[in-house]
Amino acid sequence: MNTNIPNLYTAFGLDRKDDSEALGLSLSARDLRLEQMGIAQNDPRRTQTVQAFAVLADPQKRATYDAKLDAGIPLTWGQIQHLGNFGTLPADNPSASSSQPFAQPQESAWQPPNSGYVYGDPTVNTASPSYNPFETQAQSSMYGQSAFSATPAPFATHNFGMELSQERPAASTRLWMAILDLFIATIAGSIVAGIFGFGNDNLMAIIGFLFVIVYVVGAESVWGATPAKKIMGYEVRDVTTHSRLSAGAAAKRNWWKLISIVPGIGSLVSFVMAIIYGNSIKPEDDMRGIHDRMANAEVVKKR
Repeated sequence: MNTNIPNLYTAFGLDRKDDSEALGLSLSARDLRLEQMGIAQNDPRRTQTVQAFAVLADPQKRATYDAKLDAGIPLTWGQIQHLGNFGTLPADNPSASSSQPFAQPQESAWQPPNSGYVYGDPTVNTASPSYNPFETQAQSSMYGQSAFSATPAPFATHNFGMELSQERPAASTRLWMAILDLFIATIAGSIVAGIFGFGNDNLMAIIGFLFVIVYVVGAESVWGATPAKKIMGYEVRDVTTHSRLSAGAAAKRNWWKLISIVPGIGSLVSFVMAIIYGNSIKPEDDMRGIHDRMANAEVVKKR
């Protein structure tokens, strides 16, 4: 029995009822987690994820895969790679031999160890080359090369609001940047308020409010980031266009900071929302907090 034939849904813990975009997001988040764990791009745990993405994130390729799955004709990893790269199964490709109908995958001499290989588990280590479920495909005459010699283009170019080529900071890094921004803003705001509004509480409050708007909204829409993010090499940008946020988008993303100027309840609301938004920056959400998604924004390492 050929044990090198996965079911992509069960292998990666995916819900088949989800649409292709949702499956793509899930697989993209998995690859990001593996990358953050320091796992190399050519590690089987990542190449598997990439191949699954190439098929399941594309509705047409997924339909082809599902049809074979429903017909009880499982695909090998090599066939999955071909489908992900070219959009067709080997027998359907004009360059492939048409003399033989598509058949069940042949028996494989390779057998996994008794413990098996958990296809989608990022914590599983490949102990040796014999533990590699792609090894049987590496010498396939169909490809003449390793089944996973390159990342398929769909994974690199499909827009799901996440770019693995850019580094998004973890919640802890975002927290430290926020603390640094608060420190800088407090000192600069005190100086500005002292110069222009000294002795007049109402005027100082107005100046303080305007300063917060300029510091947060102005910095993100004009400079691309607040001073702390600039210092640490990050920028805030639109996920889709990769351009700086508009003033409106920056205000939407930072409303909870702006409201802190409101006397009384403003500071409390701002503090509570800071906790909520900070906890929403998670790998499964592509390191984008709720406030980032509200403005279609992301914080990434500036290249």
